[in-house]
Amino acid sequence: MKFVISILLIILIFAISIAIGSANDQIVTFNYLIDKTEIRLSVLLAILFGSGFIVGWILTGIFFLKSKLQHLSTKRKLSKLQKKYDEGMANHQQINLTKSN
Repeated sequence: MKFVISILLIILIFAISIAIGSANDQIVTFNYLIDKTEIRLSVLLAILFGSGFIVGWILTGIFFLKSKLQHLSTKRKLSKLQKKYDEGMANHQQINLTKSN
């Protein structure tokens, strides 16, 4: 359900940006550090919105991958500790059984 809502939200944002972009067909001068160019406002909005969207997904993917790898590492450590604990408990029970006899 959460996935469906997020997809619908993304589609809504794209639809709004297309509607805003189609209404803004005037030419603007875009001055960036190296050069300046004359471009339609709708194209500039689409480029900036799209690049921000892609950068956001890349950063989210990096952080998600990092947390997933950390989770796997922690799981591996936990299973090693669990195995060690189980062996210690088995040895402890064996010692108690030999002392009882």
